[in-house]
Amino acid sequence: MADIDWERVEDELDISLPDDYKWLAERYGSGSFDQFMTILHPTSRFYPTRLVDAAERAAELLEQMPESLQKKVPYEIESLLAVGKTDNGDTIYWITDPEEDPNAWTVTANGARNTKWPHFEGGIVEFLVAILSKATRMDVFPSDFPHPHPVFTPDPDPSALRRR
Repeated sequence: MADIDWERVEDELDISLPDDYKWLAERYGSGSFDQFMTILHPTSRFYPTRLVDAAERAAELLEQMPESLQKKVPYEIESLLAVGKTDNGDTIYWITDPEEDPNAWTVTANGARNTKWPHFEGGIVEFLVAILSKATRMDVFPSDFPHPHPVFTPDPDPSALRRR
């Protein structure tokens, strides 16, 4: 079980986080689902999947989008907070509305190579269950995701990784 200083994380993000996300992060730690989808984690040893760093970078990218693309986003840019990503470069966002009730937040995703923003009416754990069980399909993800028997793979210990 991961030991996470939630007060520090929420201070850094300047927003409270949903209880289901905290439960998921504490129980699973950092890693990927079906070796494709990663839910950003506050204590990830890998910068690209560390929640605060990745969320800040995703917010910068949204703000730097050309106005013509920003107009295609069906949500207020300021209400999107990155919570996950895929190996294809897709980003999964919370829609932080209402900001003061994170347990009411819903989820959207955006493909790296399209302007689709499908909406999921539920929190991040419900989203994972729906996507990984194939009860819900989001067309920003590849048709072969997830595999018939998706699994969670914890991130490897960086000290065990060798440089090539």
